[in-house]
Amino acid sequence: MAPEQPPIARRDFPTNRRGYDPAAVDAHLEAVAARVAELERRVAGAPPPLSARAGEQVQAIVEAAERGAQDIRAAAEADARERVAKVGEAADRLGARIDELAAEVATLTSDLSARVNRLRDELAAIQAHVPGLEAEPAPPPPAAAPPAAQAPAELPAAPPAGPSRDAGSARIVALEMALSGKPREETERFLAEHYDIPDRDALLDDVYAAARTT
Repeated sequence: MAPEQPPIARRDFPTNRRGYDPAAVDAHLEAVAARVAELERRVAGAPPPLSARAGEQVQAIVEAAERGAQDIRAAAEADARERVAKVGEAADRLGARIDELAAEVATLTSDLSARVNRLRDELAAIQAHVPGLEAEPAPPPPAAAPPAAQAPAELPAAPPAGPSRDAGSARIVALEMALSGKPREETERFLAEHYDIPDRDALLDDVYAAARTT
């Protein structure tokens, strides 16, 4: 099957015996058509022009830049999420520490309140026994006793006759001596000489503990 001839090789010209030879014209037209077909094939197989190649390169660069921007954006988002997570963890730890401190403050407040209430009870006991102490007559000073044997002026007066069994009075005397800075040994000797009470050590523990909290 012969290849289809382009329009240049048409043979439908009217013939005239006075004109050119039809066979020669046909041959010339076929040669022109072959030449045109060859040129078309060359044009189809030729590389694209410089402008087209430049456009393709620019397109490739733009696509690469877009991919790079997407990668950078994804990395930034991942880093931001990580930072937010770290900040959230730090905030949680800080909140837990605040709760711990609040619990410690509440415990300290409760302990201080208990100590204050105990001091109030001690003061109430002192106030309850003060009138009785004021009503007791002071013992007469011994005439022949040397000054060294006399009780110190800052010590409370001892009961007039024999050791007293009044534990409340002993507590008040011990508290007064503790608050005035007397050592425990001196207070214990004074109580042993002038008061006959049980659990003297326990009483002194309570009194000096209360004195330290004031």
